Amino acid sequence: MVFYHRTTEKAAAKILKGGFRDGQGRYMTTVTLQGVWVSDVPLDSNEGAKGHTLLKVSIPVAIIGSYEVVEEGKPYREWVVPAAILNENGKTQVV
Repeated sequence: MVFYHRTTEKAAAKILKGGFRDGQGRYMTTVTLQGVWVSDVPLDSNEGAKGHTLLKVSIPVAIIGSYEVVEEGKPYREWVVPAAILNENGKTQVV
């Protein structure tokens, strides 16, 4: 399946060269989350995604399924996946 991660051009270059790195924060939730945010559709600043570069990550949904962050009322799905899992199992490219 294809997932998307929006970031800056500089960060995208680092990701393509050395892989994703885990981020940590509450991200408008009540719990601290650690990992890399990906979604099933390209998100933009309206949904809180920052940057002008969109990365496409191809990885089987079965591998990341347990990392889904479910929020009622959103018209898209999101996951917070450990960077090591994306780096090991995914194929990343700029859209």
